[in-house]
Formats: sequence, structure tokens, C-alpha cells
Amino acid sequence: MKLFAVALSFSALAMGSMKVEEMRLERRFGFGACGGGQLSMMGIEMDINLSETMSMGGGFGTGVDYSTAMVKARYYISGQWVSPYLSASLARWWTDGTSERNIRPSVLANKFLTPGQDLSNGFDITLFSPAFGVQFMHHTGLSFYFELEYLFKLVDLANGTYAGMGMLWYF
Repeated sequence: MKLFAVALSFSALAMGSMKVEEMRLERRFGFGACGGGQLSMMGIEMDINLSETMSMGGGFGTGVDYSTAMVKARYYISGQWVSPYLSASLARWWTDGTSERNIRPSVLANKFLTPGQDLSNGFDITLFSPAFGVQFMHHTGLSFYFELEYLFKLVDLANGTYAGMGMLWYF
């Protein structure tokens, strides 16, 4: 029994000393939730680690009065527990119509919708977003990230800044 306990603690210690890059190869698929960012107010997302430095993901979310969807690619810079990363994403924010007059976030109302726009007819906005972020990944597969984004509306290039954060569990 003592040998089993020693082996268990040794494997936990070995996993704890793994670099983030090794953990990404070990745990490829992530699923979780986010707030802000390309999915607007809140959403669910998944992520697939393609290599130790690249991942692709996507998700669906809501701005309460409208729907959102996005695809994202991330390039990670090396780290022990924390990895900075650069990302690029393509997102769509849309609704068929809403009676809400005070739509959030403010970047949507102030930068991407025209002043006085009749929201009962709906809107459909496609956004491109480069971002800089930081990801913390624990050896159990639990991951937290925070990122700063610069959103560009495709077609007229209206733009604004936004931020997001999320939690993913990789298995």
C-alpha cells in the first residue's frame, strides 16, 4: 500500500512539473464558458490543441437580446504555467429583431450600429478580431484565460476595443 501511495505522489509531482506545451499535447480537447470577448456577454466554447503552440476553437453565445458565434485560432508563446498568446477570430453577432433600446455591450451600440437604428428589424454584424491574451493551465486540465481584443466590423471597418475571459477544462 505504501508503494502505491509513493507511486501516486510521484506521478502527481511529475504532472505538476510538466510545461504547458506538454500538457497541450496530453490534453487536446477543451470545453468551457466565457464572458465578454467575441461571444459578446456570455457563451460556451470548445478548443482543440492542434500542437503545443497552436489551437483552434469555436463557440456560441448571447448578448441577451441577440445571438453570437465565433471561430478562433490561437498561437501560444512558451511558459511553465502561464502562456501569453496571440489570436485571430471571426465572429458573427445577429438578431432577427429586438424591442430593446439600450443594447449592450457599449462597443456594439456605439461603434457597430448606426445611431437611431431600428433594432426591431434586427442586425447582422461580422467581426474580425486580433487579440492578445494570457492563459493559465493547471496540470488537471483546468484552464483560465483573459484577453484584450480589437474588433473590426467587416465591410466598413468600424472598430473598437473589448475584453474577454473564460474557463476551459481540457481532457
